[in-house]
Amino acid sequence: MMTDFLDADMLGAVAGFVSTLSFLPQVLKVWRTRSTRGISTGMYALYCFSLLLWGSYAWLIESWPLLVTEIATGLMTGYILVMSIKGFDDDD
Repeated sequence: MMTDFLDADMLGAVAGFVSTLSFLPQVLKVWRTRSTRGISTGMYALYCFSLLLWGSYAWLIESWPLLVTEIATGLMTGYILVMSIKGFDDDD
């Protein structure tokens, strides 16, 4: 039974890592091009809010792999959201 828990925990950690990593290309593109054109600010605002909720849930159930991935994803999506709100574009 403990093996099942560890396998599930490992699967969750890997899934969280891959999900977090999926935002890296967008962060790098915004950083390199200095443009947020075409990015939905509303989508990133909702996603950041959902990360806050998931992070709170992870804290309450003491799921550290989930909490770490939510924080890491929150940093990346938060960066994109802030740059999108600021109008981080070439034209400025």
